[in-house]
Amino acid sequence: MASAAPGPAGRAAISHLLRIFPDSAGRPTTPNSLDNFGEAVNFPLILGFMLALFGAATLVHLLVVSVARRRREVGLLKALGFVNNQVAWAVGWQATTVALVGIVIGVPTGIAVGQAVWRAFATNLGAVPVAVVPVWVIAALGAGVLVVANLLAVAPALAARSTSAGRMLRTQ
Repeated sequence: MASAAPGPAGRAAISHLLRIFPDSAGRPTTPNSLDNFGEAVNFPLILGFMLALFGAATLVHLLVVSVARRRREVGLLKALGFVNNQVAWAVGWQATTVALVGIVIGVPTGIAVGQAVWRAFATNLGAVPVAVVPVWVIAALGAGVLVVANLLAVAPALAARSTSAGRMLRTQ
């Protein structure tokens, strides 16, 4: 909303501006870029889903390759007395450790980068850059990552525990 100096000069300035910009006569307008952003509202959700999918695929790959490459070590552990459940627990702990490292590094980094990007984006659009970080959502996502990591570790753990120590210790 614009205001002008009182008197005929101010009224003339306002009427001149209203002739130049007739669509903004006393009512706020929404920038076109903000309207266009509203149409792409699902983009962050799609991006998050794709990153979660790629992260899960990376974790499964890491666990499968780790079990395959460490066949001799697992065989040695079995020969020394590890039972099948202990081998499965070792693979589960590996998945938990990888997930915890990702959470500890990724959450603070993601919050800081996300706030900086949002601040720049909102300022560029002309909106007020207020970033809200709901702690309960972050905690729920962290717990979900740990659960999913351990669920993804089940198949490699079953593969590692089902093979006998003798077969694992044979050279290939």
